[in-house]
Amino acid sequence: MTSLHVAIVGAGPAGSSAATFLAQQGARVTLLERNRFPRDKICGDGCTPRTLWMLERLGLGALPTSADAAPVDSVYALSPGGVVLEETIPSRLFGGKASVITRQVLDERLVRRAVQAGAELREGVLVDGIERDAHGVLLRCREGEPLRADLVLGCDGSPSVVRRALGAPDFPRHEGAFAVRAYYENVRLSHPRSFAFFWEKELLPAYGWIFPLPDGRANVGLGMRADQLDASEAKLPALLEKFCASPRVAAELAGARRVGKVKGHHLPYGSFSQHTQFDRALLLGDAAGFVNPLTGEGIEFALESGAFAAEAVAEAVAAGDFSARGLSGYARRWETRFRTAFHLNRRLMWAFERPWLLDRVFRTANRSTSVRGELSDILAGEATHISWRFVAEVARGG
Repeated sequence: MTSLHVAIVGAGPAGSSAATFLAQQGARVTLLERNRFPRDKICGDGCTPRTLWMLERLGLGALPTSADAAPVDSVYALSPGGVVLEETIPSRLFGGKASVITRQVLDERLVRRAVQAGAELREGVLVDGIERDAHGVLLRCREGEPLRADLVLGCDGSPSVVRRALGAPDFPRHEGAFAVRAYYENVRLSHPRSFAFFWEKELLPAYGWIFPLPDGRANVGLGMRADQLDASEAKLPALLEKFCASPRVAAELAGARRVGKVKGHHLPYGSFSQHTQFDRALLLGDAAGFVNPLTGEGIEFALESGAFAAEAVAEAVAAGDFSARGLSGYARRWETRFRTAFHLNRRLMWAFERPWLLDRVFRTANRSTSVRGELSDILAGEATHISWRFVAEVARGG
């Protein structure tokens, strides 16, 4: 590994994770970021229990308990018909502890960890083209000299310059969503240690969230599948205004004040993740589409994809094969971990867009420990299947 040079485009969670693990193995790592830290990233800011487990692996286990993070240990959800579900995150899910950390803080801590591990960070560098040959990869930068490396990892989000340069197809409209979020201050939440989800009947198939932040702040947002947004001809910022004005949400935000602008971003669904390894190249995180179709969660998948990439690169080095076949250990790893959950959550979107069915699921969960447990796994992104018992109980419920 000490003779290997890896260029990583994008210093978000995927890029910083891969950079840390590769540098720890002795590889020379150049991390290219178009912005300068600290920088904002549009996101819900929620860090699941699995995310905290990955932060621990990366050496950032103290961050979720710092003054920059808001602790979360439960889920508070409201169905379209007003059925309330309150559930503690089960301890079997990586200890049951979660957190909310702004990406401005999280991403900077992650990239500084990568630098500490030995990676070189170059900020303000925009990569606008990639050339590959039998000897390596040449990255063309808009300003400055081109960079040559043995491998390139595309961690530059959606849309991805690296993905386009590698010839991977764009995500279809039905295999992605758009989300908007805004920050509020002076917030007094009824459930200040919960991930709060709201399915408002008038706004379906969109759903919204309120996630607590330190110092009386909150991340408030709304998301909808891209093709459904096109069909509705609605604008997400306007839908967010309606969401915040709805009685249940307005009660949570009473006396609060919005800070800054409403910002939006694209979420590519993991159910379309098919093209992730190429000769001398891998796609990670959002660039690969590693986003939960049901919840929009992507941080944990980005961090894990960085670990998988480092392991696959080590295998390729040992074999002396940097072709797509030599890097195939990457796809084997992420498909084993992600694929089933992505496809399950893509199918579950149908149920979560139907008010009567979601009401029934929530009512049944309030009566049944087993249904409530499976629903917790679904909302945490940990479910890989739905049991027949879950289906039967919901079918009998009312």
